[in-house]
Amino acid sequence: MDATAASGTGSMRYWPEVKSEVLRWKFTPFEVKGKPVMARVEEYVDLVPPEKLPTIHVPPPAVRPESKVKIVLERSGCYGTCPSYTVAVSTDGRIVFDGYGYVVASGRYTDAVAPGAVRDLARKFVAADFYSMDAEYRALVTDNPTYVLCITIDGHQKKVVDYVGDWVGMPAAITDLEDEVDAFARTQRWITGSEGLVQSLSAEHFNFQSFEAQVILKGAATRGQTATVRELLKAGVPLRPIPGPKPKEPYMMVPFQYTGWLAAASRHLEALRVLLDAGASRTDQVDKDEALAEAASSGNVDAAKALIAYGANPNADLSKTVIPEPGGGAGTIYGEGAGSILIYAAQSGNPNVVRLILRYHPNLEARDREGKTAVFAAGEYRGEDDETGRVECVRLLALAGANVNARDKGGDTPLHEIFLTSVEAELLKLGANVNARNNDGETPIFTNVDDDSIPLFLAHGADLSIRDKAGETVMEAAKRQGPAREEALRKAIDNFEKR
Repeated sequence: MDATAASGTGSMRYWPEVKSEVLRWKFTPFEVKGKPVMARVEEYVDLVPPEKLPTIHVPPPAVRPESKVKIVLERSGCYGTCPSYTVAVSTDGRIVFDGYGYVVASGRYTDAVAPGAVRDLARKFVAADFYSMDAEYRALVTDNPTYVLCITIDGHQKKVVDYVGDWVGMPAAITDLEDEVDAFARTQRWITGSEGLVQSLSAEHFNFQSFEAQVILKGAATRGQTATVRELLKAGVPLRPIPGPKPKEPYMMVPFQYTGWLAAASRHLEALRVLLDAGASRTDQVDKDEALAEAASSGNVDAAKALIAYGANPNADLSKTVIPEPGGGAGTIYGEGAGSILIYAAQSGNPNVVRLILRYHPNLEARDREGKTAVFAAGEYRGEDDETGRVECVRLLALAGANVNARDKGGDTPLHEIFLTSVEAELLKLGANVNARNNDGETPIFTNVDDDSIPLFLAHGADLSIRDKAGETVMEAAKRQGPAREEALRKAIDNFEKR
């Protein structure tokens, strides 16, 4: 089998013939507070089937100097933020881009192209034996985008459907051709708002005084496209609010309906500075405060400082504010905000952001919609987190007076839920109650899913005789959690009793 790294889409894949295996592991030295630390780092690759090259050759049509050619690439959405769009290039001299979701420029946009260049692109399809490929390459997986590549040469059409095709042996030439079409049409300008977007919009006499132009500006800002943000402002996109169209259905959202200028750019300092210098939202306190929440959540200290200097309130109550998830576009998701900027700062896991907000003496016990305080947020695990940073955030909050035994709406304390062992150890050191009982009568050893926490809790006096409201001890409850949990608990108890 060939070992190739599959591209991630943020979606789930289930395929019995494709296995993710450890390629290698090594110990990597680094420093924490000046002290050397050794960490085990693992690298993975996905082992996928070898390419299934065509066994029957289908003669392609010839690409002549006068041939009529049309090439269409369609990329659908996924369970995530995959951009969905269709782009067509043809010898009629046009590139046509139709953006649907998770693109900066939704709708139809066009550009000119030389017919001869399109024919040259078609010759690459011929050279790759595209007409001999299977009609589709489809893996038995879920939630991924579908790519459809189609070429028509003088009426002779060939279409290939690619649904995670590399996992079922799709020739790499097809992926190469998909990427060739994107590069040829320069679709990134419409997808991410990169270089060339404003020039192409100007060429087709786009109305920069429109609501659509404001949506594009916000989309470029969310992606940190500073040059494009600057060019759009120079082209005349107004910063005064322009009413957007009503959604087609009541349950649908207009893109960026609730997103302010500063909130859109809050995670990208340079783009944010361009908007601040332009006076964006100078009198809009809500946008300033939402932007500060976004900057704090992303751990961007400099952006947070710039927003506070601009008038954002570090003590703003955002519990009733509608906050958009970052990314924007047609798929923007909105939800009620957390109770304070401090909670967002703690979510970042960046101690410097927490220190910044603590200077303004915020309410340490403010709560989000689940009743959780900043201490809960500080210990949340976010993928590639620096665990030492989260430990420091918890310590900073506790030293400022935050309650490490705060309870959420279910009666859980941070120790019930946080599953980073080093953070749990810090909480215990700071006075967290290892036998605190939630609304179901469970102590942290019942509910914490970190198996490494079990010996830690035992060493700090976890009472194994406590029964929950169902009348079960932790050992009895573990039987319902599966054999792995039961074994981990039994082993930890045995080791503890042998000490």
